[in-house]
Amino acid sequence: MRELTITILSTLLFTLLLFFSFVGIQNTSKTLPFFHYPSGLIVNIGEGNQNIWGNFANRSDLDVFENLENKSSLTEFPIRIKYKDGDEKEISFKLIELQKTDIIGLFVYDLFLAFFSLAVAVYFYYSTRDALIFSFFLNLGLIFLSNVFILAFHTSVFVFVFTLYLSAFLGYHLIYRLRGKEIPSKWLLPQVLISFIMAMIVSQDGTDPSLIEKIVVIAHGTGLFFGIINIVLNVYDLFRSKPMGEALLKRVILILSIFIYIALPFSIIFLNGYPWFFIHRFFFVFTYILFIIFFFYGTYRYTFVPSLVIFTPTIVTLVLVSILIGSYLGFVVSMSYLLPIPFIFKERWVFNLLFLFIMTVYLIPLKLKIKETIDYWFFEKNPILSEGINKITALLSSPFSMRKTILSINKTVMETLNVSNIIILIPGDQFARTDLRNVNFVRIPSQSEIWNYFNSTDRVTVTSHLEYGIGLRETLYNFLKGLNVQLAFPAYDLSSTKKNIRAMILLGEKSDKRYFTIGELKFINEVVKISGMLLENYSLLEDEIQKRKIVRDIQTASIVDNTLRLILPSEIKGIDYGYISKPAVGISGDYLDIIPVSQTKMIIFLGDVAGHGLGTGFLVSAIKGIVREQLRNGTSLEGIFREINSFFRARYKGNEFMTLLGGILDSREHSFKFINAGHLSLIEMKNDGQIKLHSKTQRVLGILETDYASQELKVLPGTKLFLFSDGITEAFSERDEIFGEESLIEFLHFHADLSVKEIPVYLETKMANFRGSREQSDDITFIGLSFGPN
Repeated sequence: MRELTITILSTLLFTLLLFFSFVGIQNTSKTLPFFHYPSGLIVNIGEGNQNIWGNFANRSDLDVFENLENKSSLTEFPIRIKYKDGDEKEISFKLIELQKTDIIGLFVYDLFLAFFSLAVAVYFYYSTRDALIFSFFLNLGLIFLSNVFILAFHTSVFVFVFTLYLSAFLGYHLIYRLRGKEIPSKWLLPQVLISFIMAMIVSQDGTDPSLIEKIVVIAHGTGLFFGIINIVLNVYDLFRSKPMGEALLKRVILILSIFIYIALPFSIIFLNGYPWFFIHRFFFVFTYILFIIFFFYGTYRYTFVPSLVIFTPTIVTLVLVSILIGSYLGFVVSMSYLLPIPFIFKERWVFNLLFLFIMTVYLIPLKLKIKETIDYWFFEKNPILSEGINKITALLSSPFSMRKTILSINKTVMETLNVSNIIILIPGDQFARTDLRNVNFVRIPSQSEIWNYFNSTDRVTVTSHLEYGIGLRETLYNFLKGLNVQLAFPAYDLSSTKKNIRAMILLGEKSDKRYFTIGELKFINEVVKISGMLLENYSLLEDEIQKRKIVRDIQTASIVDNTLRLILPSEIKGIDYGYISKPAVGISGDYLDIIPVSQTKMIIFLGDVAGHGLGTGFLVSAIKGIVREQLRNGTSLEGIFREINSFFRARYKGNEFMTLLGGILDSREHSFKFINAGHLSLIEMKNDGQIKLHSKTQRVLGILETDYASQELKVLPGTKLFLFSDGITEAFSERDEIFGEESLIEFLHFHADLSVKEIPVYLETKMANFRGSREQSDDITFIGLSFGPN
């Protein structure tokens, strides 16, 4: 209701000012019964002379009529009309006398368009604070208004050309806005300057209609070009994201509105103004209103979202543009009245070149000075913001815990800015071991599309801007809107040379529903820098704590490992074995167990728990305990595997798993009865050196309930069996070459004459030579078995 009231009052005020400007400017005089542009193009205004709409009046005849000093005595005047087919005909037109209020009646459609454009601009501004769309429709209103002044009074050419070019460039920015992207504000200054220069050229050389026509056509062509790009990119987004239902309808309607918008420049460039200058003016008004309705419908979902789009860089740019234009006009006036040098006015390009050179030299220092001035008056002079930043700075040196410091900073920011909430968004792998509950931290997967979006942009994200997009931008909008966030500021990793984002500082709306001022945005920027530094210090502290914890865990693990080391059985009749077991860190994640069952039987287990370190070491010790307890209870080999599987499933719910190869070696029966639960192949090397891989496996332990079945292998005297972990085959050399299963088999072939006790020793030396200076990356376990000669 508030926005609607302001819109109505603003447009009413505009109407009154417009009316009095017409009354003050216009003089009652006789004129031709048609209206035309400086090029002679006759427009479709007025009820008579429809037969000459869209054709051209002879420019020399028009100049003769306009230069007549006394027109009151004339009743008609001959004008040559050039038709589209090339024919030229002289027609005597009866002169008409226009009263002060007649212009309003004749140009009622154009004035309505100007009024309507202003109303739309005011509404967009007060309902969304979107400066781009506000400027776009305000500029259109000025185009319609200046068009009336050109046709009725042959004045305001400067305003018309300036707004026409600015409209084309604002259409370029709409390409970004309607696709949910940030506006490239760096182009704003040169675009305004180009518009200004073109308008100055026309105003200085206004006596050359052909030059005016060419400049106007270039402006229409520029607007048409950007409009086509806008349509193509929106259609591309449409096919790429494939929205459904109402979202699809809105996007299609929005594209149609752009089609309608570029219809006029397309007609002027390719169709000589057909049909817009040949039909009644009402159809043009109807088409424009249709464009407004389509545009409004295509964007209404996000135009009601309050947002702030004017940030400090934009303000600096606007001030800089104002200074440049003001300086140029000031120099022109000064040289016109103080230094009347004819050469300067005949060869204005010399002056323009000199002014451009001076501005280029002083542009950057001037921009920095403006920024310093804005920061001082809007930020440093504000007592509330200064006090807030001083409190936050003092908190950094206070002897508080990290949790209390972050909570205090959040509280200070919320009180200073009067915002509803503040959230720190971090990737899931950051501070993974820290309890961040009740600290306004939100974790998000580091590989998620939302975090990748933040990580790929270095701009402040405005929630309402994202609503213009579809696909990922719509997902991001829903995410931020669900958190009641209005602005998202990136906090960078200050220790990195690249712009790596450590966190996103998310700010909610202000409690009073007002918008952030320039000083408040500067305050937020300073808080974000402090937050980035604080998070970096906290990360370094956590890394140091984790390093010390790892050292402590390794020391503890070594103590535990000493208590869990393999207890070698006494000699078993007819069985020889040898092994190596070398952990990557202080304790091994490989499970190796050799347990005598009788005087002629031995049970062997070799498994690999996911990971390595203290956690897997404790898990290995638990498995050892389960195995030995089950053996005391007389459990079969199949039963032992089922018990281990049940232990993993009940304790870890599928989050931990283990591969295991275990079997009973019987010297009396010359057999090896074994089960392979997802482990590497069992290697059988016969007396003649032939090698066979037994690769049949069953499901790994810890995933699903499984009935494990055993296999039985008859082992002849002299045959050797080898069990190994992936630390053997997945070892890497200094040149990143992998050892692999083929190298292991080749090694066993080469040392086939060695005993099973000697082979592990040679293998350990082989592995060390293969790695070179490269550290061992995984636990290494290898065991060889054979039947002795007795």
